[in-house]
Amino acid sequence: MQIQVFRAANLQAALEEIRESLGPHASVLKTRQCRDGWMGWLGRSYVEVTASAGEPGADAAADESELNLRAALAPAASSTEEKSLLALGVDPTTVQRWTRSTTGFISSIGEHSDLSRLEQLKQTVAREIRLSGPIQLPTRGRRIIALVGPTGVGKTTTIAKLAAGFRVRANRRVGLLTIDTFRIAAIQQLRAYAQIMDLPMSVVETTDQMPEALDRLGDVDLILIDTTGRSPKGERQIDGLAELLRSARPDETHLVVSATSTAAVVQSALEGFASAQPTAAIVTKLDETPYTAGVLSALTTGGGFPISYITNGQQVPDDIAIATTDHLVARLLPTRIEVQQFEAA
Repeated sequence: MQIQVFRAANLQAALEEIRESLGPHASVLKTRQCRDGWMGWLGRSYVEVTASAGEPGADAAADESELNLRAALAPAASSTEEKSLLALGVDPTTVQRWTRSTTGFISSIGEHSDLSRLEQLKQTVAREIRLSGPIQLPTRGRRIIALVGPTGVGKTTTIAKLAAGFRVRANRRVGLLTIDTFRIAAIQQLRAYAQIMDLPMSVVETTDQMPEALDRLGDVDLILIDTTGRSPKGERQIDGLAELLRSARPDETHLVVSATSTAAVVQSALEGFASAQPTAAIVTKLDETPYTAGVLSALTTGGGFPISYITNGQQVPDDIAIATTDHLVARLLPTRIEVQQFEAA
């Protein structure tokens, strides 16, 4: 039996290469998600597929054996939804898990459901999503919340939305603190928000400055900490950020990720910011992407990472909401008309 290993950016591309190289009777024996670079770091993710060349004239037993092998091991795209998930960069293992769970659910309820397969897939994904709920303030004392994440995901604007919600709508005392001294514009932006809402604000550059900076904020109910955006691959910089955060002793640390990011980018952020010990995720920029499958596939992998808030615009404080599964899966995949346009592009 002729066996070859194929590598491609995604499963769909690998399957096309297999068909071209080994013919229409090829069988997929094994698939796995890989990342190049040193020990999987600083590299790109790709799919590795092991396949064998089939024999069109083989006997019925061999044909049946190959067919069973393909059904058991190969997450081949057999539906529009599966093709869309793979095309959007969702990990093949996640695609297989979601589609198998959906198929099992359909089988359990029979053919009497009025829901389309896409709606049933949304319910499958919704069942995997973990929600942390909103920030809860104590009746006495203060709560310290830090936001961390890659550059450009909207941390400063999200802090302004949270601050306005607690200050204006909940009538709670809020203080702002930033350790984003790398970008002067970020400090100016946060200071402008602080002045508009009449909030105390502190700037911290070193761990030694943290206790005094926290004290300067006075008797507040909530302290929101803005941080420097870091690349998830900048391990040394993130470790320094984590050390500075530990000096503040935050009660919660929210990892901010953009809904416009691919699954691989969000997974990289989860791994890269692990030293900051995030307790929940905030998903931003839902208004800037029509599909959420990528970000949700990363946040539901390995038992799932809890989600606290979502944002869907730049307006302060309106464009923020407590995360719900309905909001997150509403635009999981394109509609069937959009799929046709997507595949034709």
